[in-house]
Amino acid sequence: MGTTLGGAATGAALGVLAGLVSPIPAPVRMVLLVLAVVALTLLDLLTPALPLPQRSALIPQEVFARGIARGGFRFGLEYGCGWRTLVPSAASWLAAVFVLLVVPPWWAAVVLGAAFGFSRSWAVLVWIGLGAPGWQDFLARHSRVLERAGSVLAAVLLLGAAWARLAG
Repeated sequence: MGTTLGGAATGAALGVLAGLVSPIPAPVRMVLLVLAVVALTLLDLLTPALPLPQRSALIPQEVFARGIARGGFRFGLEYGCGWRTLVPSAASWLAAVFVLLVVPPWWAAVVLGAAFGFSRSWAVLVWIGLGAPGWQDFLARHSRVLERAGSVLAAVLLLGAAWARLAG
């Protein structure tokens, strides 16, 4: 729940910031969106690690000092917001650029942020649900491929959504 709420908070903040960009004509924003999406996706595909501004340190263990439930929730909030720790894929940057340049309704920015936050907890939820041994090894061997695939999928979906919004 913490990751989803953290992502929703980031989505809300991006939605507010998008209002500052809204006076720019929509066609100009769409050109900027396409350029940003292509550049971010190529950057993610062509570099061994994503060289974008982010905090490279992990969330400190002190967040668990007040107990596992409270600490887990706080960890989730910090992890889900996307700016407190490492974000290894361009997909979240793509979503942020989408919100800033498409200027969707505020609730859509919150939903997109919440989806990002929820997705950050997905690996843990899969482990809890399946409990299958060896999934960590699989992720360790394939994480960069999965991150890149996520960026490409996000780019396609977000450009499609932007196109639909512009056409509609």
